[in-house]
Amino acid sequence: MSAQVSALRETLLARLDEFDGKAITILGEIEAAFGQEDGFLSEMAALADHPQSNIADGATWLVKSALDNGGSLSAEDTAILLAHLPDGASWGAQLHVCQCIGRLELSPDQLAMLVQWLEPILAHQRPFLRAWSLDALWALARLDPALRDRAEAARKTALEDDAASVRARARNLA
Repeated sequence: MSAQVSALRETLLARLDEFDGKAITILGEIEAAFGQEDGFLSEMAALADHPQSNIADGATWLVKSALDNGGSLSAEDTAILLAHLPDGASWGAQLHVCQCIGRLELSPDQLAMLVQWLEPILAHQRPFLRAWSLDALWALARLDPALRDRAEAARKTALEDDAASVRARARNLA
């Protein structure tokens, strides 16, 4: 790691540590100050599984924001993000990754890895995460028609979910 990348990482970690997990103003400030820096998205992708949820949530929010604003992840940055998929410790980071999946260019191996990662999230205790993991599975099924039956089975299960948000997402995918 070069000294420049290391300095950027340390600066970004310090700024992300200021994020309280709720007020996104600090994230907008980080994006404005560093979003055009070489290596910014790579660093954010690598922090997706950070043990501090505020850092993982902030980093993945910044990746999602870049994609929302017309940006894209390079194949290298996508590989970094997938190597750092967040586990159950940070449901917010999982949510942001689910919301990004439809905009990633994926290899067949990456697609298969994401399907495995999504499986437990489809039954997560948080309804919003269940809804977006279903959306992500459908995005993957659009890329690989062999997943269509699995996605349809998940959609049918979601139509019976207790949460209205999950049922609504399932209806919208029909």
